[in-house]
Amino acid sequence: MDPKIQPQLCLSWSRHVPIRVETVQPLDPRREVYRLNLETCQELHGLPTVVIIKKMKDDWHDEFKQEIKAYERLKPLQGSVIPVFFGQATFNDSPVLVLSEVVGKTLQDLAHSGLPISLKELQRKLEKAMRLLHAYGAEYLDQRLDNFFLCDGTGEVMVVDLEQVEFPGDLEDWKHSVNYGGGGLSFISIQ
Repeated sequence: MDPKIQPQLCLSWSRHVPIRVETVQPLDPRREVYRLNLETCQELHGLPTVVIIKKMKDDWHDEFKQEIKAYERLKPLQGSVIPVFFGQATFNDSPVLVLSEVVGKTLQDLAHSGLPISLKELQRKLEKAMRLLHAYGAEYLDQRLDNFFLCDGTGEVMVVDLEQVEFPGDLEDWKHSVNYGGGGLSFISIQ
């Protein structure tokens, strides 16, 4: 990013009003996820002064839409089991999701930290988060350790990266029937 250019977050829910960004901090070298500190001497349109943005990956339009759908369907869990989803925006001309910051350690970092922690207690907290997702009809498919945070303050597990959340109840009935894979299996038998 050119240091001479003032970065702006353009919110799609407020007529693309630009919000000036004070600092941009990359959070993961493998993903385009950033912590933005927003300038406080401006209208923030309901945003906190620190937000996380997640840039849409190239050619991942469907996954980006799926993640938005997941946040909308799981709205009652926002702020406790998943981050708060503020909406969609653009940052440096790229579509992004605007999310609340999750303060804590990923389970990946925790596993390598050497910090004493009860695995039984951690398992209970992780299962609680997964049960709550399930209660809203969601199946969380991207179960890498760096997608789960043990939150400072609450001590609960929070789940991030919802682009691979599925809602099996939305599938067409035929996909759950024997017929779904039947054609392919029959063709293999013919060969």
